[in-house]
Amino acid sequence: MPVKISPSPAAILFDMDGVLVNTFASWFASFVDLFDQAYGQPLSASVFRQRFWGRDLRDIFAELGLELTIADFCRDYFGKHTSKMEIFADTRATLAALSAYKKAVITNTPASCAELILRDLGIRAYFDKIITGDDVALGKPDPAIVHKGCQLLACTPAQAVVVGDHRVDIEAGRRAGCKVIGVGIDGDFRIDNLADLLTLLDQDR
Repeated sequence: MPVKISPSPAAILFDMDGVLVNTFASWFASFVDLFDQAYGQPLSASVFRQRFWGRDLRDIFAELGLELTIADFCRDYFGKHTSKMEIFADTRATLAALSAYKKAVITNTPASCAELILRDLGIRAYFDKIITGDDVALGKPDPAIVHKGCQLLACTPAQAVVVGDHRVDIEAGRRAGCKVIGVGIDGDFRIDNLADLLTLLDQDR
């Protein structure tokens, strides 16, 4: 029998990019445009993944010394590359199978981009709450966004699980006191894709 998380969690907090949806190409293309316009320099996919992928945009802009608002970035850069986004094949079926659980998205992505992604890919309705980098002073790996998600879903961190694909998700979940499920990365539990989450959680509660 597969190992089940016990006790069954009261809520599931999902990272968005890389877990529910594949937005890497959109974010990468946005940063390529940004680097071209700001510096006249190319940006490789490997450098983008190592330096910027998964991080809070506010931290990135501060590090780069850019006076750029998140809203302007989402409109002028990311908004031009939304056609490159795609939902993972097992996302909708997995979320539907977990309808008995309270669910939230916790993402460093700012609200203007997050709502666009979730709406355009048709999965916004699966979630009770959406918590973004705009809702907390510090993004992941700080645990504030996890605490906020638990507060809004009326559970304690010990009653929730965090599902993420990046070291910042794992660190934020652990610092908050949640069990952490890594997608393609080590956590308290590790899965290879989102559908494997169903082997860890009771669907009939």
